[in-house]
Amino acid sequence: MAHATKDRNEAADVKVRAVLLGGQSVTPQQAARQVAESFASEIEGTLRGQAPGFATQEIHAAVRGVLERRLYAMFAPDDQTLRPNSAPLPVTNLKPSEVVEKRKVRMSLASLYRSVDASKFYCVVPSGQTNGREFPEWQFVDPVPELLPPVLLALQGALRTEVHAFLVTAQDALNELAPAEVLAGVPFETRASVHGSQQRLMQLPASERKRKVLALIDGPGESRAA
Repeated sequence: MAHATKDRNEAADVKVRAVLLGGQSVTPQQAARQVAESFASEIEGTLRGQAPGFATQEIHAAVRGVLERRLYAMFAPDDQTLRPNSAPLPVTNLKPSEVVEKRKVRMSLASLYRSVDASKFYCVVPSGQTNGREFPEWQFVDPVPELLPPVLLALQGALRTEVHAFLVTAQDALNELAPAEVLAGVPFETRASVHGSQQRLMQLPASERKRKVLALIDGPGESRAA
């Protein structure tokens, strides 16, 4: 009887995933993120109509984070690779307009462009194009916006493709984690598992994680001092 109940629950879980995600082939992390973002956006829309003062970026992020963790626990109940209080790091790129519309930053489109020149954020060329801008979404996940500027300053002079490749590529010196994962303190949503040594590195204080990333850069200033 218990086995039959388990089978029914598993079948229901598969059906729920298919209904929510339109039959897409995605990982549990991606499923949780997509559904959580959809619900959070709907909740934010309701708040805008009924309580505009609560429709803030912080509320949206908090709601999405709670939903994502609960949904991930439903989709992958036996997976303990993620930190209990952190959602996985997104790997998607956003158009400049999407960054502003999704409230990833509290600034106008013009200010967002200026933030790139000021080494606060960075952008990449959209896939298949020779010009234009897209912003890797991971850099807007707290506490990255506070830790990234010194890293981008140390990388000044490098091509945009080189900057992005450095930040998202696993490094031997970081226990096979990417600098982006170390700065954020959480793994990318595409990472299947996290070793204990990697987990310990991501749980270091933010200032120490930033120092380790800067130590990899052969550039002036803080990176050399590290």
